[in-house]
Amino acid sequence: MRAHLRRPLFWMVVAEVVVMFALFVVSWRVYESRRSAPVAVAPPIATPAPAPAASGPGPGSRAQPAPSSPARPTARPPTGFPVNLSQVNSQQASLEKLEESILTRLMVAMRDYLETVVLPAVRRAERESAATNPATAQSTAAIRKMP
Repeated sequence: MRAHLRRPLFWMVVAEVVVMFALFVVSWRVYESRRSAPVAVAPPIATPAPAPAASGPGPGSRAQPAPSSPARPTARPPTGFPVNLSQVNSQQASLEKLEESILTRLMVAMRDYLETVVLPAVRRAERESAATNPATAQSTAAIRKMP
């Protein structure tokens, strides 16, 4: 176990597990805070029924105004659903373009890093190991004959 504690890879894995657990906790709390109680369905608006026609206005009765036509309801998201999907879909194309540009930039940056930093270091390490290892100077036949 002591050997594991001295290796940097072990600590990197432990740190990654801690970070992932923290991200899970934060995302769970955000999810819980955005989750609301179920929304009660509003009863439909009742339109007043027209008064039955009387044979004539009586001396003590006043004329009733004609009921106005109910206003046409505006487009709303379905009851209980927190987001209007038409707004989400209208932004999807721009979001996809943004994602594509970010991924393209990341791929170019990774390729440049590999070509300018990692590959020269690997080539340099291979040259140094070949120069310092005496077995590489000998032929393969001589290596096989060695006891």
